[in-house]
Amino acid sequence: MAVGSLGSLGIGSGVLTSDTLNKLKEAEMNAHLGLYNSQLETNTSRQKDLAELEAKLLAFQTAVNSLGDASQFNKKKVSPSVSGDSAAASLVVGSLSNLTNMKVIVDQLAQKDVYQSNGFKDKTATVMGSLGIKGTDGKTSFTITQDGKDYKIDIDESTTVSQLAEKINAATGGKVEAKIVNTGDRDNPYRLVVQSTETGTKNNISFSGDEDLLNAMGWGLDKNSISAGGLYGFRPIGAGEENKDKISGNFSGNLNEKLLGPGEKTSFTFVIKNGERYDRFTIDIDENTTYKSLAEDLKKQTNGKVELNLDETGKSFTFRATNGGQLSLFDGGYATDAEGNIDQANYARDEKATSLLSSKFGITLDTSTPQGYNVASNNENHIQKGMDAIFSVDGVKMTRPTNTITDIAPDVTLELKQKGEITFNVSQDTEALAQSLESLATAYNDLMINLNAATKYDPDAGTKGNFVGVSEIYNIKSEINNILLQTITVDGTVTVGDSESSEGIEVSSKVSLSLADYGLTLNDGVLSFDSGKFNSKFNEDPELAEKFFVGSNGFEDIDLAGDRVSNLGADDITFKEGSFTITYNDTTIDLSKTPNGDPFVLTGADDIEKAKNLVDHINSFGLEGLEASFEIINQGNKNQQIQFKIKGTSGSNLEIQGDNEFLKKFGLSSRTLYSVYKEETGTFGMLKNTMGEIMSSEGSFGGYKESLTKESKNLNETIESTKASIESRYDTMWSRWAAYDGIIAKLNNQASVIANMINAANNQNS
Repeated sequence: MAVGSLGSLGIGSGVLTSDTLNKLKEAEMNAHLGLYNSQLETNTSRQKDLAELEAKLLAFQTAVNSLGDASQFNKKKVSPSVSGDSAAASLVVGSLSNLTNMKVIVDQLAQKDVYQSNGFKDKTATVMGSLGIKGTDGKTSFTITQDGKDYKIDIDESTTVSQLAEKINAATGGKVEAKIVNTGDRDNPYRLVVQSTETGTKNNISFSGDEDLLNAMGWGLDKNSISAGGLYGFRPIGAGEENKDKISGNFSGNLNEKLLGPGEKTSFTFVIKNGERYDRFTIDIDENTTYKSLAEDLKKQTNGKVELNLDETGKSFTFRATNGGQLSLFDGGYATDAEGNIDQANYARDEKATSLLSSKFGITLDTSTPQGYNVASNNENHIQKGMDAIFSVDGVKMTRPTNTITDIAPDVTLELKQKGEITFNVSQDTEALAQSLESLATAYNDLMINLNAATKYDPDAGTKGNFVGVSEIYNIKSEINNILLQTITVDGTVTVGDSESSEGIEVSSKVSLSLADYGLTLNDGVLSFDSGKFNSKFNEDPELAEKFFVGSNGFEDIDLAGDRVSNLGADDITFKEGSFTITYNDTTIDLSKTPNGDPFVLTGADDIEKAKNLVDHINSFGLEGLEASFEIINQGNKNQQIQFKIKGTSGSNLEIQGDNEFLKKFGLSSRTLYSVYKEETGTFGMLKNTMGEIMSSEGSFGGYKESLTKESKNLNETIESTKASIESRYDTMWSRWAAYDGIIAKLNNQASVIANMINAANNQNS
């Protein structure tokens, strides 16, 4: 019950009024809640300032994380010799690539295969009606062949020109695109355009089917020219359904009889079908080819997939697909272009091949089997011929079915744009790193301005920041600065030489580095960045910079150095089986044999020559990551010695086994060296971890943020419970005061009645 809700309180007593009770309650509320409200106000102010500080910390953490990421140090900058629209190609190099330069010459771009039909007057008219095709029972069809797959297109008397385009798109599943275009021709403006969806000769389009229809469409066939993707070959006339893996017959002459006359040449092409797969092998035949040499060439050039078995006694032969696939023959080979170059995208029939099969092998092919036929070479409706890209990279000639090349080097994408020549230089992208370091300095300075204001106490002005005395916030500055100012030691190399004029040699060494070496300096609390100094230092050794900034991890290299030896002897040294073996990368080599399995004997006129030959022998096995070498000690002196060394860089253990007495000749012994995994954290790797800890819920900042949230919640709950307690107590007090006031009013009333009675009696007596 709210105090003062009944205004009659105090009527009886004139003292116990609602106003009195409200003043008492207000005084008690202020006394109990004043401290809590003050604490809540401070908490709210701190949370507001903490939110601003958090934004600065997050900006700094983002900059740190960027520099603590190894990929930042592997970004590449590509500098082309030609830019803009005149560039022959563009190059994108990812962080995993070691490419430094590339020269590209583009001779030909990959392009799609494109056909157009003859013109139609109306795209809504029927195809058969427009072309005057009767078909069979009012129906006809043709087949589009692409990359070894046939797509049959059925047409009836109701099929319109527009519907024909839709049928082609549906039948090919998008591999071939068909559309109707309006050329603007006055009489027959509509043409059907059919093109391969993708570039490259393997996607070229060829046709078969109703030849009257194809001629009327403007796609008359040249049955002597077959697209590579549409060559299925022919079986001999009369060949049954059995033994489809064989083509057999009888031959005349002897095994060494030449198949062609002087100056003649031709080709046979063998086709093996296994499921949906077709393998094609073209075998060239010239004036020197005999039955016997043809059998040898066939086995060699097909890797044994097709063989020719000759029975000289019975004068019989059998061509056989050794993998059990269906074997077919084509009387011809690769086509040639106008300049006489071999065109491996197409095959051409050759009358000499047809005649040779008949005269020397007694074979007549059944050419009724549909193939993927090309149109005539002069057909103007073949408006663009599908082509592969032809280009060279650093002098190596290459072809690809697409202009986007992704397989010439790891993490490299080459985009061919036009014919021409271009050179790319690839370098470390220090600009991105420099920008990241500049961003870091900016974020740091913003953070420190905020931190300093939040933790500063000015006794003269009598002002202080919201976090004065809060160690969780105050210590952030020192935690960050301790890392920024530290010097750390990383594995690197130093160059040593005998004099200033000596070129010197690089040797492994520990190198001490600080951020100041890379242009980041802290003066009077301000972090500044010198990009010139950074670029100079970074370019000295990018790998060392990455180790310093980010850190490194991996297996340490194994460096085995044998004892120094001399007097290997003038005689040859015979290696017995098992006397000297090396195991690395789970591969064991026995030095008693060469990589070809021949016995190995160590020869040489002197110790140096023997050492060189042994090192060459070990390296000839090509164990990845393993390299043998030797060092000459006191060369030319009577105390000259040889020290054999074996280095492993791929993280594998190295095991030397054999006859210890024999190994001792080379300063070695049976032993196993274990590769040790090592992980080192760089400056920004450390700072990245530190910032993560600071911002986490268990860290100094994150923990303090959570404590403020909890404190705010607790204060609000305490305030509400205190208010409720006081309200309840004063509600009870009001009830009691109301009762007391009622009693007092009743007593006052009684007293008034008695007084009136007394006064009345007195008045009667007087």
